[in-house]
Amino acid sequence: MEKYEELQKEIKFIINKLGLSITEVAKRVYCERFEDDDTEEERKFVETFRKNLNRQAKPELLESYLGNIAQLREFKNSDLAISSALNLGFIPTDIQRGLQSISEKMLFEDRLRKDSIE
Repeated sequence: MEKYEELQKEIKFIINKLGLSITEVAKRVYCERFEDDDTEEERKFVETFRKNLNRQAKPELLESYLGNIAQLREFKNSDLAISSALNLGFIPTDIQRGLQSISEKMLFEDRLRKDSIE
């Protein structure tokens, strides 16, 4: 699976778990990114957001969407976590790799634990 496909799947999963629609999240991401109240620009952004969740999109763009989604109140109040490492540009690559390895191990162990409970 390509990186962009993994990110799309994760974004859709989070949106579903938060009980929100793609349109609702797209509008909130728009508000997070832009300070204007231009209804037409918001509509265009929502349409682009939706399309980027279904077509080949740049992983950096999808990661930026995840970063915005992580700032939503619903996400912060949930027990969800973003499972893919987001490159925000200020953590050295070697540290990022180490953190990603630790995160993957923790997620794997958590899934095993949940599977054994069910």
